[in-house]
Amino acid sequence: MEKLPSSKLLKEILKNYFEEVEGILGVAICDRDGFIIASEFKEGEEEESDSVLGAISAILDNYIERIKSEFGSQGNFFNITSTEENKFAFCSQGPQSILTTVTDQLTSDIELKVYSEHIAGKIELILDGNEEVSTEIPEIIKALAKTRAGALPKLAGEYSNKVILTGDFLVGKTSLIRRFVENTFKEDYISTIGVQISKKTINLTDHNKMNFIIWDIGGQSFQMAPYRARFYNGANAAFIVIDRTRQENLDSVEKWYKDLKASIPKNIPIIIVGNKSDLGDQIVISKDDIKEVAKSYGFHYILTSAKTGENVNDAFFYVAYRVIEALY
Repeated sequence: MEKLPSSKLLKEILKNYFEEVEGILGVAICDRDGFIIASEFKEGEEEESDSVLGAISAILDNYIERIKSEFGSQGNFFNITSTEENKFAFCSQGPQSILTTVTDQLTSDIELKVYSEHIAGKIELILDGNEEVSTEIPEIIKALAKTRAGALPKLAGEYSNKVILTGDFLVGKTSLIRRFVENTFKEDYISTIGVQISKKTINLTDHNKMNFIIWDIGGQSFQMAPYRARFYNGANAAFIVIDRTRQENLDSVEKWYKDLKASIPKNIPIIIVGNKSDLGDQIVISKDDIKEVAKSYGFHYILTSAKTGENVNDAFFYVAYRVIEALY
């Protein structure tokens, strides 16, 4: 895959954003002082694009000071401001940028939030100098936008979600969990023997919380047959993690799926996670390879990098909403 310079990566991801979300009129990436780094507008007359750009610039001038006073150096936020004709969505997933999206009034707030947070996260990675960031929007994001629209109950609630991560050793299960729970990455590797359990609570909304109980199943799990059922018991969702730089990992999906089904009789969301997507030229398992296998089992899939954090949160958030969806 040809590497694109950061400016072209930003333009490409904004174009893909346009194609996925109906009703977008214009979108801009700006820094924390309101300076526009990149922008894209709906195809049409130049005057119309200038008008949208002017509206973005005008509202940014007022909003930047509000951001500084309300959020300070806080990296993550999402906010929607409406006028009579349009919506202005402001989203940040890091300290360097703010993604501003202008839409018509018919665009769903949920859809705007899901896509904005995903795109804003990619933008931060690109601005950090990561050259292997994918500009494609994963299928799981499209599914998440639809799921979230009807999944959350109106009453306040707190939910528990046992997620198990399976897969061969050295695929990066522990690193994925560490990235999600601590937002850190370590180059050194210590093999997980048996199982390790991590916890993290996230606020899905102001009124709904999700308690993740994450089980890291060691790749040597097949040597511990008597204990596997205990590890898997009560799981609400599962990741089958593969290393995209090792061809044989794709063949192991069937093995781990059979292992899961032997211990979990009910249907739960299972996601194939193609990890180490930052390794570029070392990748031997393509997106299409993973997509084909996922389709054959009826799974969703997502390509991640525990090292950069790309798409890691999206994978966990998706299963959170699938678990809530199953309750209602």
